[in-house]
Amino acid sequence: MTSPSPDITIPVPAALRYLETMPRPHEDLEKHTLVDHRAGGPPVVFARGSWCAIDIAHLKADRIDAGVSTYETLIEHARASAPRPLTAAVLRSTSGRRVVAMAGLDGHDAFRRLASAWDDHHLYAKHHAVSESVALALYSVATSVGDAEIDPDSHDAYTFERIEGNPVHVAGTLPAFASAPGFVGAVVFVKSDATRTIVVTRFARADAYDAFRSGAAATGLLGESRAGGESAFGVHPVKTFA
Repeated sequence: MTSPSPDITIPVPAALRYLETMPRPHEDLEKHTLVDHRAGGPPVVFARGSWCAIDIAHLKADRIDAGVSTYETLIEHARASAPRPLTAAVLRSTSGRRVVAMAGLDGHDAFRRLASAWDDHHLYAKHHAVSESVALALYSVATSVGDAEIDPDSHDAYTFERIEGNPVHVAGTLPAFASAPGFVGAVVFVKSDATRTIVVTRFARADAYDAFRSGAAATGLLGESRAGGESAFGVHPVKTFA
């Protein structure tokens, strides 16, 4: 695995500024866009030790579909220019206010190329951003446990959680999650500058996750979950690429 180097964070990429005018599905067809925006795709796994670019967009409620479409287009363009197919996923929050994009990469150089391409993409426009905040950054997959597949056809409850600070103990204690009732799987991503950890968990039911996360064991492992869904929120895979 490539040795970590200073992380690149892209504050509010201009790509998301286009979301205010992103075409609706019928308009997209009229413009002959080649991207297949139908939901679905194969189950994907981000393997331990691999690199992954992760972006999170906070959107106006009526622009969530446009956000999903934007990321699907950006990922398809990245896949077309990559030397090998990229494993990727687009997830929609259950609240209908966030979209998460995850794209497997070969390392820091590939991340720089992806960040540059996304910043220069034709979807960017001068219109004001509908996203409240976006943070494209490079992560490595630290570990996983159980069935950590990201599967659009699954009826399981997925949760996306960001944890600030030193990630070492999070990855090291993840196997303890396996004893939680309803637990299916989880994967841990560590930001390349080790300042943030992302944990994607998969439970059979959302209430099983809530019961686990509010318990003393999870609080001891992960700390208190911030109120309002800012650090942890339910998601569901919309589209995957392999």
